[in-house]
Amino acid sequence: MLPGFSSELMPQGHEKQGEAKIKRYMTMMDSMTDAELDSADPKLMKESRIVRIARGSGRPVKDVLDMLEEYKRLAKMWSNVIKRLRKSNKGNTNAQQISKSLPPELLTQIGGIGGLRSLLNQTVSKEMGGGDR
Repeated sequence: MLPGFSSELMPQGHEKQGEAKIKRYMTMMDSMTDAELDSADPKLMKESRIVRIARGSGRPVKDVLDMLEEYKRLAKMWSNVIKRLRKSNKGNTNAQQISKSLPPELLTQIGGIGGLRSLLNQTVSKEMGGGDR
């Protein structure tokens, strides 16, 4: 399981369907440019780009739109997690201290202290007006 993935993506007892959905997402992401993958700007994903991604991945446009909606939902969820962590740590973004408030399995899933630092840096950058995730 991946942290933050909705039960629709990986429902209990339907792991094969969830794995297939992740594979479809990966195929669609392989058809995206680096700029599309790295951008948090929803204006970047114009209809022509979505159609190109769908064609390049051999998937319907609806699948690409579903993947983009799942990304938005996950990004919002992770942003809320980081905000709660900061609040519980009195605004301290020290990854070492924040890691102590996370369940160990979640910390492992996000890549340990290094993954947490990266996530914090991305969130801080976004909040301070940085464009990329």
